[in-house]
Amino acid sequence: MGSTQTSLKRRLWFLGALPLASGAALVVHILAHISLGLALLAAGAIVVIVGGISWKRLTPAARAIVSQRIKVGLLAGVLATLAYDFSRWLVVTLFHATFYPFDVFPIFGYAIAGPNTPHDIATVIGTLYHYTNGLLFAVAYAILFAPRGWWAGILWALVLEALMLAIYPGWLHPRAFNEFVSISMVGHVAYGSVLGSFSRQGLKWLKKPQGARDLQ
Repeated sequence: MGSTQTSLKRRLWFLGALPLASGAALVVHILAHISLGLALLAAGAIVVIVGGISWKRLTPAARAIVSQRIKVGLLAGVLATLAYDFSRWLVVTLFHATFYPFDVFPIFGYAIAGPNTPHDIATVIGTLYHYTNGLLFAVAYAILFAPRGWWAGILWALVLEALMLAIYPGWLHPRAFNEFVSISMVGHVAYGSVLGSFSRQGLKWLKKPQGARDLQ
């Protein structure tokens, strides 16, 4: 039984890493200077193929656990991403910051669809990419850490913050760097708080699949 549970936890870790592919595609785009759209297509193909193979190897009980956590992660991700953007907008509005975090949306869009994309379309594409990341990062968290609570959500978000601070400044070259860091930090704490709290509560609302206790 112990080896079975260990194997299941390893597969959950593997499945939990797959939703991070959308963020990994951005890292590849920034470091390798290839189209973000192509990087996302490649990442999506890998996720579908590898995820499908891994899913087939799960037991029915394990599939029930993963399915439940994916649902919880998607719901938590919507709320957490909205909290992320609202908290950043609030900071910018209250403190009259010169750095406007939402300017990155059309930059995402141009990176995905090409530099000749009309600005409005690039903004829409970039916004969709932003919210896709928010949802997928939440799904990854839920698969791995959903039962942990608000504090785990904040730690998860701070890891995302650290990764962003490692690559964004050299890519975007924000003029008001201190504002960039402060606004980003507030947003990630808000994201993590909502994600961690709602993920745990969401599991309590749903019927616990058999074997879920062994994965907490």
